[in-house]
Amino acid sequence: MDLTRIASVVEDYETGASEADKARLEFFLGLYRIEQDLADKVAAAEPYNAPRADDIEGWYWAGQPVLGHAPAAVDASAFAEAAREISSWTVERAGLIPAAAQALAAFDWEAFAKDANLAQAVTEPPAFIEEVLGNLDSFGAPAALPGPVFAMVLTAALRVFLQQASEAVMANAPKGATEHDRPLRCPVCGMPAAASAVGDTPESEGKGRRQYCSLCGARWSFERIRCGNCGTRNQGHLHYHHVEGDPAHRLQTCDECRGYQRVVFQDELSTAPCMEVEDVVMARLDQVALSPRFGELLAQEAKE
Repeated sequence: MDLTRIASVVEDYETGASEADKARLEFFLGLYRIEQDLADKVAAAEPYNAPRADDIEGWYWAGQPVLGHAPAAVDASAFAEAAREISSWTVERAGLIPAAAQALAAFDWEAFAKDANLAQAVTEPPAFIEEVLGNLDSFGAPAALPGPVFAMVLTAALRVFLQQASEAVMANAPKGATEHDRPLRCPVCGMPAAASAVGDTPESEGKGRRQYCSLCGARWSFERIRCGNCGTRNQGHLHYHHVEGDPAHRLQTCDECRGYQRVVFQDELSTAPCMEVEDVVMARLDQVALSPRFGELLAQEAKE
């Protein structure tokens, strides 16, 4: 992560922001600093052995996440330490209700790291996350610990061990024009994209689009007119929506899969988007997308 860039963009967004929004941005800025510091230690202790560029390209176009073939390394004690440090920051600065904060502070990450399938965490991260979140009781998570809070800490800790591999893989991933469909899921870890950005990119002439994976940090080129979830190219089935007064941050919705993706438009910003920060800023769009009123709008669009 480019912490200097992240801090600069956070400062820009804090200008005129509410106190609640400032606190949220400051929380994530601190979280990213912790993640990067831990990731640097992991990289120094055990450098990732990146596959050959030809292999990466083959898996990329086949839609096979590279970690499934060339996993990152993870040590149980190091994972527990990372999760514990991230938990401490979350308890201190996330504004959790007291019961949730106490439950998170008391959670035994050493026991979790011993019981969880960490080998799967660095080969099939999406399956690992789904398995853990579906069986929190078996890992001793108390009822007072909200699933979304646990998920945030878990994924933040995972990024510490996946980021180095992501950077090495994407440095050798295909770039430029192609007749292939770009991967729908992250070509490194297999997670769905958290968001995308439209604007000038090194790989395109004019305005391109890049997907962003918040789990490992990968960014990859994607078709401008295409659903980020199901992959349809039917322009008539794709729509953009934004909150009044904020045309830079939009929801791309799809009539075919009934899904959505958050998209930031560079032309509407004063500077190039920083996806770690945009991911935080666009969180409010998830609330819009999940509201009943917005669901009614999507249903009407699909009929038309």
